[in-house]
Amino acid sequence: MDTEECQGKEFKILDTAGEEDYQNMLDQWISLASGFILVFSIVDRETFEALEPKLRRIEKNDAIKLPIVLVGNKYDLKDQRTVSEQEAQDFAKKYGAKYYETSALNDMNGNVKVVFQECGAMILKKRTDTEKTKSKCFPCSIF
Repeated sequence: MDTEECQGKEFKILDTAGEEDYQNMLDQWISLASGFILVFSIVDRETFEALEPKLRRIEKNDAIKLPIVLVGNKYDLKDQRTVSEQEAQDFAKKYGAKYYETSALNDMNGNVKVVFQECGAMILKKRTDTEKTKSKCFPCSIF
């Protein structure tokens, strides 16, 4: 599916950074999602290791078959990385996720926009014609 098909579609994005304050609502948010963007820092191994519990939580809520995009952020600091690109790609493959590296600071490789387009395209591809007519809004959770 071409990411151009996402243009003109409404997407509701829920950023759960700081989710510690909202643990009791996280399962509800997961159950409402149509896809997930999971972000970690390529220079902070702890953020990478925190992905596994998040994916187990998604799995617990029967949402693991939904589109998942894994994002290694801080590409501008790639010379300081503690998580290799291969390790992140292998992890993404294990969960059937797409993997991208980005820099939210300066988008030096142009992938920030691509991540959102890819998640949107994956969600639209997964939806059946019936589901498409039910709602104009497609929730996507960002962890």
